[in-house]
Amino acid sequence: MAHYPIDLQELDVDFITGSAHKFHGPKGVGFIYINDSVTICPLISGGSQERNMRAGTENVHSIAGLAKAMELSYSCMEKDKEYILGLKIYMIDKLRKNIKDVSFNAGCADLENSLFKILSVSFPKTSSSEMLLFSLDIMGISCSGGSACSAGNMSGSHVLDVVCKDHKRTGVRFSFSKYNTKKEIDYTINKLKEIFN
Repeated sequence: MAHYPIDLQELDVDFITGSAHKFHGPKGVGFIYINDSVTICPLISGGSQERNMRAGTENVHSIAGLAKAMELSYSCMEKDKEYILGLKIYMIDKLRKNIKDVSFNAGCADLENSLFKILSVSFPKTSSSEMLLFSLDIMGISCSGGSACSAGNMSGSHVLDVVCKDHKRTGVRFSFSKYNTKKEIDYTINKLKEIFN
């Protein structure tokens, strides 16, 4: 959402959900689109908000923030996509040139068939991926070994287990935005070189 154009007149879907923080809006607010052909029942009763679908007071400030963030994201979407894709290409190239035996999970280095904002990388086996993530965090590098919704789960990513033949929990996910720079990528590569070379 807010990274690709979506035409609900052309797209045959029943539901679309979006979280504002995924396009630089406030955390804790999102939205749902429900196709007119679908009938749903409320999970919580007692209020008449959202056409009798939910109870509780709406967080108007966050909703306004979501709307503004989406408006801004769509207003410069193509320009931002081009810039972010350039960062991803740059990091792929730097990783290949500087880290021996690096690989990319689930085709994420295939620029035509992957999300332009995400790079999932498998590094040579270290003592543990948790230690690698800890080391990078200490160095000021924000990345993840799994999805944010499974943070703290030490059993690894069940998704990577399925899509990566030799996952072995070495996967690290880097996410890019319009606020990242090549200088940050250079810093990250230099720190990874210290770890692996």
